[in-house]
Amino acid sequence: MKLAVISDIHGNLPALEATLADISAQGVEAVYHLGDLVGYNPFPDEVVARIRELGLPGVVGNYDLAVAAEVPDPVGEFLNPAITEMGLAIYRWTRARVGEETRAFLRALPERLSLEVNGRRLLLTHGSPRHVREYLRPRLSDEELAPVVQDLEAEVLLIGHTHIPMARRVAGTWIFNPGSVGFPKDGDPRASYALLHVEDKVRVEIRRVAYDVERTAGALLAAGLPPQAAADLRHGRRGRGN
Repeated sequence: MKLAVISDIHGNLPALEATLADISAQGVEAVYHLGDLVGYNPFPDEVVARIRELGLPGVVGNYDLAVAAEVPDPVGEFLNPAITEMGLAIYRWTRARVGEETRAFLRALPERLSLEVNGRRLLLTHGSPRHVREYLRPRLSDEELAPVVQDLEAEVLLIGHTHIPMARRVAGTWIFNPGSVGFPKDGDPRASYALLHVEDKVRVEIRRVAYDVERTAGALLAAGLPPQAAADLRHGRRGRGN
């Protein structure tokens, strides 16, 4: 069985549209998302509307919760403690921009989703299964990742959040990250997603998709968002977290 897994669309409608077009040519049997549908980019309502229209199942991301959750301190609870002033400005714009229908949809998304595919158990989360905001970065050692998966009742853990693709086998569990559709952070500005093949063996294929980056960058600038945000998008910004 072949699944497509997308994550971290972050309000980038042109990237989502291009990714969905590529997925449609791959003969997949289902598409799942790993959250962070909004944030960073200027089309949050439009992205959520498209996910809803297609009925794509998935989980909530930390940025989704920061925008939609009804808690006293959403920034402190769900966003990176090292968030920059630019990041805060974009967050505030996003929170003010999204409609109530979008917020309600985001609030209804589960924090984890368990699947059984061809007799194999899969777990979908946004960050770590321990917390939606925890990063499982590619640079972490097997020893650092092992406690995350040791008690999981799953053979495959699908995560997002870092915006960087990853495929690791740790303590008998596959950890796959499809990278980011809407805001890659690995130096490659193309949208990134994963094709997951669940057969006798489990394997993942990371696909990169070119899209109209200038359409999104131009809309960022037209919305009055920081020019650096457009520059980061054009260059597949490395390193900094959300």
